[in-house]
Amino acid sequence: MKNKIHYSFIILLMTFIGVNNVYSQEINPKIQEVYGSKLQELVINEPEHLSRLNDLLDNRIKIIESDVSPLEKYTKLSQVTLLNKYNPSLIRDAVFNPLVFNPLKYDFNFFPKSTVVYRVDGTNYLIVINPQILK
Repeated sequence: MKNKIHYSFIILLMTFIGVNNVYSQEINPKIQEVYGSKLQELVINEPEHLSRLNDLLDNRIKIIESDVSPLEKYTKLSQVTLLNKYNPSLIRDAVFNPLVFNPLKYDFNFFPKSTVVYRVDGTNYLIVINPQILK
């Protein structure tokens, strides 16, 4: 009986620590914006998904400046579908600001096998998405 109580306490403690770790991770406002009311269900309750999203935003997506080449064949941002499945009030950015741009709003190829590049229409900005490195 004493062992059952001890094991139950350990399981309860481990569960609390796991849940607390998810809540102790700050949720990026860009993730909140895209997932809206589904944030808890689809992100917070799925720590690996949250980790992948944070890795994507922090490490794999870069916005760089590069002059437009007449020969380039990058997909333009205007050609990428808006992802408003979980938050129907999302709208396309009227003006591109690299400091606040939320790439999660768009249906980019987030899991390419090699680097993918998109051009922001009418600008010198490129959105570069690097492949995921599996650990």
